[in-house]
Amino acid sequence: MFIVLFILCAPPFLSSSAALAEELELVNHPVNTAGLTGLLITNSPFTLTPGTVEIGASIRSENSIRPDYTITEYPFSATIGITNNSELAFKNSYITISEGPTGSNVITRKTGDLELSYKWTFMPQPEASRRPAVALIVTGIIPTENNSDMKTNSVSHWGMRLGLSVGSELNWKEHVLGIYADGQVAGQDLTDNKLKDLYGIINAGLLFPVSKHQNLQMLLEYSLITNKDMMSLSGGDYTALTYGLRVVTEQFNLTIGTQYLHKTLEGYDNSGRVIGLMSTKF
Repeated sequence: MFIVLFILCAPPFLSSSAALAEELELVNHPVNTAGLTGLLITNSPFTLTPGTVEIGASIRSENSIRPDYTITEYPFSATIGITNNSELAFKNSYITISEGPTGSNVITRKTGDLELSYKWTFMPQPEASRRPAVALIVTGIIPTENNSDMKTNSVSHWGMRLGLSVGSELNWKEHVLGIYADGQVAGQDLTDNKLKDLYGIINAGLLFPVSKHQNLQMLLEYSLITNKDMMSLSGGDYTALTYGLRVVTEQFNLTIGTQYLHKTLEGYDNSGRVIGLMSTKF
């Protein structure tokens, strides 16, 4: 929450005469693992340039000791800038699940859900202003196969996410400080009394000061899943902290991060994830 407060209060060391990050020409605004412009997990309120297509491929591997499992997901996405303030993203993934101790483990392979997301920045960040941009995010989800086992967070019939993203990219001396946050309500199988679930997703992230000539960027993210009723193999509610490094050019992005998950469900130990993302613009 301190990140959201920071956005709204605009600290004094960011002078009112500071120009926007666009004037410093941030090298790239790449997509995240969900296919929308952002960090690794967090969605930003900014969008791709109209007509730009970005293809992304990533890997997210989670390892747990209790219960004993490893889930590795390989998401891929295609994103297109529609107008100056909107973008459309398509995402799918391939998932492998290994359960039990090495040598006697059970391996499951499956195709993840199809997701179609739309982002509309209905309140852009004004020039020479500290006021954050605000965007609406709408996502529709359909399964590609029978997901009744619910070992992952896959839906069985259909799902959706609806929320807002807020953020600023501010000039601090000769550098850019990116501050982002998003909050979404996620629902799945709401027409099925046995499988329906409605829960909250909150993400916030910092892109540490970078200039247009420094292509190595650092990021820090906080995530929260709350009020989730349907349990998957990886548990239910959790908080997570993600650290990452990003290398960008005008068209290419490579981001690597480590995520630490604190789980609230009894019988589930904390676990860790390794996340990698590569994308290129056309």
